Amino acid sequence: MHSEEPTTYLNSKDKCIVCFGKPEKWENGQDVELIKHHLSYFPQVIAFVHYQCHAKIHDLDKPLTQFIQYEKDDSVKFYNEKEEDRKRNQENQNGKVN
Repeated sequence: MHSEEPTTYLNSKDKCIVCFGKPEKWENGQDVELIKHHLSYFPQVIAFVHYQCHAKIHDLDKPLTQFIQYEKDDSVKFYNEKEEDRKRNQENQNGKVN
């Protein structure tokens, strides 16, 4: 996998990169964490966004294309490689080295 490549974070967990708002709060006052959105998978470029803002990024009628800098199948490739790495690491921990 491309785990050797460093991950770039464009913002911190305390402000949404889309609307610049702070994390919302649950009724009990606890923060609702912003979620990670991949702008790019290869290399990994991640921004923290509200769930609602993430939906706006991927809106079928008017996507926020400035926040989508990857090819159609990159996410599938990325998560398949991540799963392969997880399995390989698990096998290594269990002493099943190929």
